[in-house]
Order: sequence, then structure tokens, then C-alpha cells
Amino acid sequence: MPSMPSTDLAHGDALPTAVLDRGAVALIGGGPGALDLITVRGLSLLRQADVVIVDRLGPVGLTALLGPEVEVIDVGKRPGAHTVRQDGIEELLVRKAHAGHRVARLKGGDPFVLGRGGEEVLACRAAGVPVQVVPGVTSAIAGPTAGDVPVTHRGAAVALHIVNAHGDLGPADLAALRDPGTTTVLMMGVEWLPRLVEQSLLNGVDPSTPVAIVQSATLTDQRVVHGTLATIERVAADAEISHPAVITVGRTAAAGFLDPSASGTALRGPGREAPAVERARPAAIGASPPVLIGCAHGTRSREGRDVVRAILRRIGELVPGIPVREAYVDVQSPDVADAVADLSAPAPDVRTREDDAAPAAVVVPLLLSTGFHVNQDIAAAVTGRDAAAGAPLGPDPRLAEVMAQRLAEAGTHSEDAVVMGVVGTRDPAGQAMAHEMGRVLARRLGREVSVGFLAAASPTVAEAVASRRAAGARRVVVANYLLAPGQFTSQLEDAGADLVAAALGDHPLVAEIAVDRYEATLGA
Repeated sequence: MPSMPSTDLAHGDALPTAVLDRGAVALIGGGPGALDLITVRGLSLLRQADVVIVDRLGPVGLTALLGPEVEVIDVGKRPGAHTVRQDGIEELLVRKAHAGHRVARLKGGDPFVLGRGGEEVLACRAAGVPVQVVPGVTSAIAGPTAGDVPVTHRGAAVALHIVNAHGDLGPADLAALRDPGTTTVLMMGVEWLPRLVEQSLLNGVDPSTPVAIVQSATLTDQRVVHGTLATIERVAADAEISHPAVITVGRTAAAGFLDPSASGTALRGPGREAPAVERARPAAIGASPPVLIGCAHGTRSREGRDVVRAILRRIGELVPGIPVREAYVDVQSPDVADAVADLSAPAPDVRTREDDAAPAAVVVPLLLSTGFHVNQDIAAAVTGRDAAAGAPLGPDPRLAEVMAQRLAEAGTHSEDAVVMGVVGTRDPAGQAMAHEMGRVLARRLGREVSVGFLAAASPTVAEAVASRRAAGARRVVVANYLLAPGQFTSQLEDAGADLVAAALGDHPLVAEIAVDRYEATLGA
């Protein structure tokens, strides 16, 4: 871009020669909140526009510089409430440009940093609408900076990782959080904070890692709170922190980091104690006692993921001195083989007297019976490693107690016919375990319990329900022998029963059984 003359922005003197043609769009980045950051080029284009389409978090104060003839359209998105959907925004840009208008799309932050700017450029160009893009200042950097949180600092943080914090964190995100030389900025994550914290802790991120949250950065109501990964949920809840807010995790997020009396400002050097590795390993390798790896099946259901992690957190509360990690055999990460490899060394080829020592890690299957995942996936993960695998959760009388409670909560009666709904397995031993669990539940309820499978075995749940009806049952209820909601939940609901109880879920007895399986594996 050519050099620009000095400019009096208040009066628009000597503005650069950027031109916004009719039937074209300028995608203009701004800054968060009250910063109203916008380049001279961006302001020039904005003043040429006769239609301005603006985000909620964009520098909306700039629209006061526009004349009354300019059409300003608010398409701001709020959590759970979108004024205009993204495809509607794209259609609006194209329609206004095709009508011959000069269109300015005023974004919050930088258009290409979690701003869907690329989507809007593609939509316009696909429709034959010319687009020019003006960079902005992303709130991923400006937000922490407004709260006195530098995202990099010599000797403390040499890398920056920016995450869209809706949903689960990915492997790269967790590796960044574990790396002390990386600052991680979590965008749009305040309402997800409990999930983010839980997943981080279950994947070996140090609980003492500093966290800062800057709410309403640069605005008059800006607030900043500090804590650690272990405390930030309570800190944020006590302070009633809400969106918009930016979460920063890493050394530079510590309270008082820029206080001259703090040691952080005296740090020198590269900011990393060791070269980065492909997969950052938690410090628990070789630690005593062994790490407890709770291995569940995995699910795409957000509710199901929350339940499994709540169970793992409860397990951790029962054994506060034992590191607890998560792993899965399908759908979710980390894969059980990767988790075991991260937390244990290869087993020695030659056995010694020290081989009676406890393994570095114990995999506890958060599965209800044996089968392919226990016999193949989990067994393969521990083979050749300094690790061991425990038994699945069932059958166990305590699971019958949980199912009895779930049936009562659902409003069942003593005269209802009960079918226990099981996922199913082709493994005969696994099927036998399910039938044994049915007998245990029957003893707990004091009445007959039929067993039905959702896959790989018979009878199906639907067949078991129909059989009980044919035998004269006035009402048939399903005892849900699933650990958490997921893909099989709808199948239970469609099996023709009058009522389906909730899954086992986050229950103290489930966590207690998992701890018992861990201790039994160690011979305790």
C-alpha cells in the first residue's frame, strides 16, 4: 500500500485513495469494544458506503460519523440469539451489492480470526461481487492486553494458540495448554468454562496454570478476574462473569504478572525449558501412585460427554492423590492407545525383581461388560507398556441400585414389567455378564427382569418389550443399562415401552465401582 499523507480523521482531510465501487463490498476489521480501532483505509471506505452492515461487537461508534442517508443494518450475534443467521448475512451482502450499493461490512476484531470473514468473502465472490478486505485487531490479543495480560513475554511465553472454545478442545489445544511456553486464548468460551476446565484437567494440564478472564474489554464496565485452572470456575461464578469475555491461560495470565515486584517481569531466555515435542506429556509419567485412565466408549452427544467427564471428576474426588485422565475407544480423543503411551513407558523385555512394582498407569474400562473394546482396544493399548487394564464396571450390585433409583425417579410402579436395555456384544462372555446383571437387578427389585439388547445379540429390546406385553403386562418400563446418553438412547425410546428410565449417569456408586476396579488391578 503506498505511503499515506498525514490525516485529520475528524474532518476527513487527505484520506488515502482507497475506493469502494458501487456493487462492491468492503470487509472492514475493527477492534473490540471501545477501542474503535480501524485503519485509515478502513475509515475511508466506510465513509464511501451507503450501506453498512455491522456486528454487535464491531466498532459501532464509527457509524456516528456517517450521514443520515447511510443505511446501517445490525446483524449482531449473541449467544443463543442470532439477529440474522450467517447465511442470511451473506445473502444480505450479495443482495445489497447487486442492487448497486456501496457496502461496508464492519466486523468486530479481525475478519479472518474467528470472524467468519472468509465465508463472507467466498459468498460474495461466488455471486460475482468484488470484495476488498481491511485487517482489524483481533480481540484474542486486544482483549487480554486491555486487562494487562500480555499474550507473549520474553522468558515466559513464546507462542500463542487461539481457540474457538465452543465444544471440546482438540489434541492441539490440549498440547498448547500443557506447554508452559505457550499462551492459550479461549474465545467465546465463558458459558463453556466448566467443560473446558474439566477436559483440561482430565488431560494432564497442570491445575496451577494461571487463568485470566477479561469481560467487556475496553468498555466502561470492563472487569478482570484471575485464578488458576483449579479455581477459575469458582472465581468466575463468584464474580458473575458473563460474555463477551476472553479467557487467557498461561504464565502471563497470573495476577500481578506486570507488577515490577513480581518475578515474571524478570524472566529472560526463550520461555521454554525444553524443545517442544509432538505430543506434550504430562508430568505424571513414572509417578506414584499409578495414573487412573478412565476409558469410555466415546460419543458425539454433548450431554453424554459431560456425563462421562462428571463421572471422571467424581472418581478424582474419591482418590485425591491419584491422577485421573480420560480416554476413549471410539469417536472421541484421546484414543486409549495414545493416552497409555503418553502416561507409561515401554515395558522392559527382560523382567527383574522390580517388576512387582505398580505400573505407571491403570486403564479402568468405563464399560459395562467385556467385549471387543475391552478384549481388543484396551488390551492392545496396555500390551508392551508399563500399564495394566482393569475389569469393566459390571455386573455389580451397586449398578442394580443405581438402576433402581433411576426407575423410581422416572415414576415406575411395583407392578410394572421391567426390561433391562443393554447395548449388546457378540462376545458370549459379555452377553453372559449382561444376563447376570439382569438377575442382580431382579433380586434388587424383587421381580422378574427381562434382558434386551440394542445390537449384536438377541432378543432385541423391542422384542423383549413386546414379549412382556404378550405375557399380559399392563405397563412395560425399560431399566436403562447405558452409562451415559448417546446414540443408543433414541433406540431405547423407540422400543415401544411405556417409560424409559435415565442412564446410569453421574452417580457416586458408579465412581466407587471404578475406584474399586483400579484398586483390584493393583492388588489392593
